Amino acid sequence: MATKSKYFSTLKEAFLLEETKPGESTEYILDVLVDADALVALVKTNEPNHKRAISISEALQKMGCTWYISPFTIGEVITVISHKVNQITAKKVLKELRRQNLNILVLKDEYLHLADNWFNKQNKKGTSYFDCYNMALLERYKNQLNTIFSFDSVYKRNGFKLAEEII
Repeated sequence: MATKSKYFSTLKEAFLLEETKPGESTEYILDVLVDADALVALVKTNEPNHKRAISISEALQKMGCTWYISPFTIGEVITVISHKVNQITAKKVLKELRRQNLNILVLKDEYLHLADNWFNKQNKKGTSYFDCYNMALLERYKNQLNTIFSFDSVYKRNGFKLAEEII
């Protein structure tokens, strides 16, 4: 996992990657956007995808992947844990996630419309705006963040590659 926490409004600011430019095709397979459902599956042992999440996580770590999350991911994770497990566990998970120093990737205000566009393209009841924000991140940085660690079908349905497809 990433070793230094920082809020990035662009990947260029992180000195790790450059913004996607039209016509460029630089591929990086070591940078993964991580969705809340994957983190919940890693934490919650009775979650249906728990064993799969562990396996994928281990494979990504062996590949040397850097993990990125949106600014909403940790909030989503601890809310789900609070509802499905209990508040004490949610507090422990919050502390551990903060300790992990995951890189937080933020869309600049001028690109927030991308998340809105993804939300407006969806027809399925119960669509998560936070998943649409993730799709906007994947779109904005498509040459660098070419995969997402998630079990949500919305990503595959919208043409994004899941992490388990690259391991």
